[in-house]
Amino acid sequence: MQVSVRGARDRSWAHLFRKAARFYAKELMHQNLVNNLYLEIKFIGSSKNFPDKGQCEWADHDGPPNPRYFTIFLAKCLSKKDALQTLAHEMVHLKQFAKNEMTGLIYPSGLYMWKGADYKLNSKFSPARKSKNMIMCHPKGADYYYQPWEVEAYGLEVGLWAYFTQQSGIE
Repeated sequence: MQVSVRGARDRSWAHLFRKAARFYAKELMHQNLVNNLYLEIKFIGSSKNFPDKGQCEWADHDGPPNPRYFTIFLAKCLSKKDALQTLAHEMVHLKQFAKNEMTGLIYPSGLYMWKGADYKLNSKFSPARKSKNMIMCHPKGADYYYQPWEVEAYGLEVGLWAYFTQQSGIE
């Protein structure tokens, strides 16, 4: 996996985040897939255009199925621990895109694809309802955390971060 880091606080942070990205990738995906991925990690300042802690995108020219070129944006204001955990979270999304588990595209019908099934996001808040191959969620509401791709990412981020810090001897 080729990893570049832009906007890091210093060289030691750039080195740490390259190392962490490779570690997370190795834990999440088969080595053959990892060898063919390209990742750029960009630390950016918070703004109303980027209110999140992190975000994972693939290059437009390399869309599904099976994208290979990715950018992960991380907020500059995060502590080292939060930034490494956010990177772990976004690396789970990278894995989901690279393995074609999630397309991440909102189709004209308002559907996401998750592991071959359509998932619709409602335009108004409602409890998550499940019907045949479809779960309906509000994109900014409480049921955001019930989306299957977020369940997986939030479920793995702390464990990946803890294992990385343990194996790397980072405090």
